[in-house]
Amino acid sequence: MLSLFRQALFCLLLLWLPVSWAAESGWLRSADNDHASVRLRADKTDSGETRLLLDVKLEEGWKTYWRSPGEGGVAPSVDWKSPLRSAEWFWPAPQRFDVAGITTQGYHNQVTIPMALSGVPSPGKITGVLTLSTCKDVCLLTDYPFEITPDAGEETFAYDYAQAMAKVPRPDGLTDSLDAGYRAGELVVKATRAAGWQKPELYLDAPEETSFGKPSFKLDGKTLWATIPTSDGWDGAGPDLRGRTLSLVLADRGIAQQSSVTITEAAAVPGQTDNFVLWQVVLFALLGGFILNLMPCVLPVLGMKLGSILLVQQQDRRVIRQQFLASVAGIIVSFMALALLMTVLRLTNQALGWGIQFQNVWFIGFMALVMALFSLNLFGLFDVRLPSGLTTRLATHGGNGMAGHFWQGALATLLATPCSAPFLGTAVAVALAAPLPVLWGLFLALGLGMSLPWLLIALRPGLALRLPRPGRWMNWLRKILAVMMLGSALWLVSLLPAHFSSATQHASDERIAWQPLSEEAIQNALAQNKTVFVDVTADWCITCKINKLNVLSSDDVQKALQAPDVVALRGDWTLPSKEIADFLKQRGQVAVPYNQIYGPGLPQGQALSTLLSRDAVLRTLAEAKGEESK
Repeated sequence: MLSLFRQALFCLLLLWLPVSWAAESGWLRSADNDHASVRLRADKTDSGETRLLLDVKLEEGWKTYWRSPGEGGVAPSVDWKSPLRSAEWFWPAPQRFDVAGITTQGYHNQVTIPMALSGVPSPGKITGVLTLSTCKDVCLLTDYPFEITPDAGEETFAYDYAQAMAKVPRPDGLTDSLDAGYRAGELVVKATRAAGWQKPELYLDAPEETSFGKPSFKLDGKTLWATIPTSDGWDGAGPDLRGRTLSLVLADRGIAQQSSVTITEAAAVPGQTDNFVLWQVVLFALLGGFILNLMPCVLPVLGMKLGSILLVQQQDRRVIRQQFLASVAGIIVSFMALALLMTVLRLTNQALGWGIQFQNVWFIGFMALVMALFSLNLFGLFDVRLPSGLTTRLATHGGNGMAGHFWQGALATLLATPCSAPFLGTAVAVALAAPLPVLWGLFLALGLGMSLPWLLIALRPGLALRLPRPGRWMNWLRKILAVMMLGSALWLVSLLPAHFSSATQHASDERIAWQPLSEEAIQNALAQNKTVFVDVTADWCITCKINKLNVLSSDDVQKALQAPDVVALRGDWTLPSKEIADFLKQRGQVAVPYNQIYGPGLPQGQALSTLLSRDAVLRTLAEAKGEESK
């Protein structure tokens, strides 16, 4: 009986003495912080790995922080005592807290954070000081000294550890593709998921000297777009993040994925105006449309319009006004037709871009035929005569045959599309990424901008009446217009061979060793400390031809691009190319020409103006090399 009593007393002592529960610290509290309780537990597996669990309990309304706290707060940390120096932390997916415009990432109520000691001898005793930041209306930074001795594996601990690890984000299982891009002051994350998105959440590890704001989300089918404001934590926009590695956690309805991606150039987010307010984009659309009248693509039609005025024997103000208003209607209707085309392409997930109809062989053939017929008519080789009754009706009801003037405006619009003018690219890029009502509104603004000179004469017909009186010189003008039209037709015909061969041909007098364009080629060249000149062009792009003739073919630019430390990359968009379309889209572009220069001095790349200048190209090349411009 006495022996039995002694054994029972010994068992009670084992249960009471600290040695029996030394595998955990017990719940620790601080006199300076009665809003939080913490506990550390440890065990040792058969393989020799030491595992730990940090349990945190918080009172209602209090929170602590994730490994990246966000714009405020301090992440939990442990000052490990010798011989242990560090441990691997496994962080459960956090939550986001937004207070007074400040966004933070962390936990509330209760959280368990698993840790592991692997690759080091298992310590007999683990000693350290846990530092925990907790916040509500105020923030408290509290230290909790602890000492625990890992015990052999217990079923209860093993279960709790497995439960805690199940809440740690996995490296896969959520997204089908994931990309991140940067532009000034903004990070853009794009993620696709076949199952779609319900309630997405995004948590980011901020790189050095960078602070992230609250993400804003946009769903586009199965694609999630997240836009995150970036700063340096003060008043600046923060460093350029392109080329850096971004660590993030993306979650949706209890499924969380930990990922790392390399940050590239930010793509245009559907419905986002790329830091331009709407009125600015509308102004760009008006200016871009107006400048199209000055581009060589439209000159033949303007010449036809001029000729039609001169051929009016009695230059009546009312007739001139009606003719030009009819042409304005043709321009506006044509831009609306382009908006419809872009809408259909977007809804069917096809490539979008300014002038892409010139990638269609049937469109080119039709336009070449129309221009050739106009030319032959101006040369006097044939006349198109309508039945007398129809002619009378058009003259009576249409103001001297208004249908022809309508189609002149439509033709001018179609011939303008292979030209990318200043301001036009920005307006079109925003339009093609914006909601459909905004797209239609911006294309209407483009049409109004191109119509401005025509509207001016419609409002002030007296301007047209100041033209010289008809005379023999008009026969010469008619021939000049015919030559211009014939030149346009021949140019269109010259685009057709590219559709029947595997490669397009460029000017043979260029001495530059052009290489195929790709993101990989850019990165490889930068890794070799070289300068990169990017030229995205197309045979149907008139502005590209002007840039090549005036700038790229000049001796000093050719010499600069032949330097051994320069890599020249060319992307040809004459024919449809998903790679080229994606390259442009990543840079918020939808039109050619597009030129960009990279180098040690410009690792993020510098886009050049639509219309190149020799001085700008040479100066930017020198800047990219890290040299002083000359």
